[in-house]
Amino acid sequence: MANKMNPESYRESLKSKILEVAMHEFMSKGIRAVKMDDIASLLGISKRTLYEVYSNKEALLLECLKKRDQEIHLQQQEFMSCNDYNVIEILMKFYDYQMSRLANTNPIYLADLHRYRLVMEFLEQHHRKQADKARAFFARGVEEGYFRSDVDYEIVSRIGEASMNYVMTSQMYNQYPLQHIYHNIILLFIRGFCSEKGIAEIDRVRTKE
Repeated sequence: MANKMNPESYRESLKSKILEVAMHEFMSKGIRAVKMDDIASLLGISKRTLYEVYSNKEALLLECLKKRDQEIHLQQQEFMSCNDYNVIEILMKFYDYQMSRLANTNPIYLADLHRYRLVMEFLEQHHRKQADKARAFFARGVEEGYFRSDVDYEIVSRIGEASMNYVMTSQMYNQYPLQHIYHNIILLFIRGFCSEKGIAEIDRVRTKE
């Protein structure tokens, strides 16, 4: 007879499955459209069991975002730790990674995030942590000669953030696919702060793909 999973291992396995199913449902349907009953039903567990693991939908959503944040961090680390990649290659790999994620994201999911206070606090903390890494990365790009030295990164960053905020507040996603919007905003900004060497490298990498 196969050994039964001990309670602690079972709980960790269940938590992982819950997060996987919940994140897929949230991103594909929007957060408000997904009920805790729906998630429990998909997992074949009782609603009581689900609430014993996550007390409410916001707590569940927050853990989903923390898991996603960890996955993105590991992906960034993988790109950054490879000495064979220059800053343009790293940017393009992360750009492609984000594009693949957006392919399965309902824009309503992004709009719904703003309705949850704890989630927004977490996202703001995440943004502050990422800002320091982004500044260091930009400085590396300038040093390598791929980014223009006469560009004020702080201004570019704030304009980029404002552009994405406008996409959400104006509900532009109702007119254009998220991937199309992301492509036109992000790639434009990347090419804008690149030197001639950087632009040539972007074209080389994109052609190679």
